[in-house]
Amino acid sequence: MADRPSRREERYRQAKARDRRRLVGALGLAVAGAVVLALIVASSGGGGDGASVAQLTLGDFTITGDLDVAAGDVRLEAVNQGKVPHNVGLRGGPITSDLRPGETATLDLGQLTPGTYELYCDLSGHVERGMVATLTVTGAPAEA
Repeated sequence: MADRPSRREERYRQAKARDRRRLVGALGLAVAGAVVLALIVASSGGGGDGASVAQLTLGDFTITGDLDVAAGDVRLEAVNQGKVPHNVGLRGGPITSDLRPGETATLDLGQLTPGTYELYCDLSGHVERGMVATLTVTGAPAEA
């Protein structure tokens, strides 16, 4: 007569197998979610609609990053890497909300023609401390 596992051991093995199936299923959902998210980001954030996207870093009293873009629909994607709140805007145009350290924002500047445009932070004293930059718009509009 062969030794069969006890009921308790059999239930334990079944529970472990069930836990493994659940884990594999959860990992599969996580991977699928990551793929969907990557596709959304690639199709919307990369300028796939023909927009020129300038990636900016807001530091404490600096604006750095992609300051040259093609004419046409232009967007700014800014991250505040400073230690105090900042915002960024186009002189005479739209401006982001105030961004706490670590926060990001996207600002649609609309259709821009070739030329130079001033970017700035409108919080009190920030322009005076050097928080300005020149956005250069060149050439023909970016192709869709």
